Amino acid sequence: MPHRLKGLRPSAPMVVALIALFVALDGPATAARFVNGASIKPNSITHRQIRNGTIGRQDLSKSARDYLRTTPADSVGANQLRDGAVGGQAIADKAVDGTKLGDGAVGASKLAPASVDATKLTDGAVGPSQLAAGAVTASKVATGAIGGGAIADGSLQTQDLGDFYGTVTVDFTEFAPNTCQVSAFAPTPSNGSANNQIADDVVSISPSTSGWPDPIIVTANPGANNTIRIVACRIGSDGPSTIDPPRTTFQYVAFDTP
Repeated sequence: MPHRLKGLRPSAPMVVALIALFVALDGPATAARFVNGASIKPNSITHRQIRNGTIGRQDLSKSARDYLRTTPADSVGANQLRDGAVGGQAIADKAVDGTKLGDGAVGASKLAPASVDATKLTDGAVGPSQLAAGAVTASKVATGAIGGGAIADGSLQTQDLGDFYGTVTVDFTEFAPNTCQVSAFAPTPSNGSANNQIADDVVSISPSTSGWPDPIIVTANPGANNTIRIVACRIGSDGPSTIDPPRTTFQYVAFDTP
């Protein structure tokens, strides 16, 4: 007699086994379809869940990118600056005063050539304590940056002003009344450069040796081949028939004309 099959229901262990098989075969794909941003709790992802090198610029908001470009206040010190990195264009007008500089903080290696001009310094901002020894050289000072108020009274010498300066010793012969004598010499450049030209200079000269006779007038002017001509003339015929001046050392300075 044929048997009728009763309706069979899977047991609980069978159900668990089938679910496990489903997850094993299709679980990751299903998770990819069903797990998205809305499914993740805010602030639940940390650096441990993010694989290194996977965050790109496109993943950052504009505010985050702007923040990363911002240099934190007081984060740049002397150790972060390359020698000569701060030029005049990087400093706001009147931005540097005595309160911004530590004693001896500014040395020659910290200044770009000609970076310091009058617009970068407040009045009286830089004193001796703000400058390291030998910090200010000619290459650090912009053209026209130093005015008369910045120069100590009586501090300039002839070598600071003239193209040429120095001394020369001449032994003129006897002078008869109303006669002149000329002596030429090569002057010494103030800066040691052989490129100084005296042709357009104004020359001043005076005898420094005592005993130079008053009736003999001395002048000087530029000569040929970058020389100075000393012109000594006895004016008039008063006194003895001849005047023999002593061997004399003359001081001279030649000023460049515009």
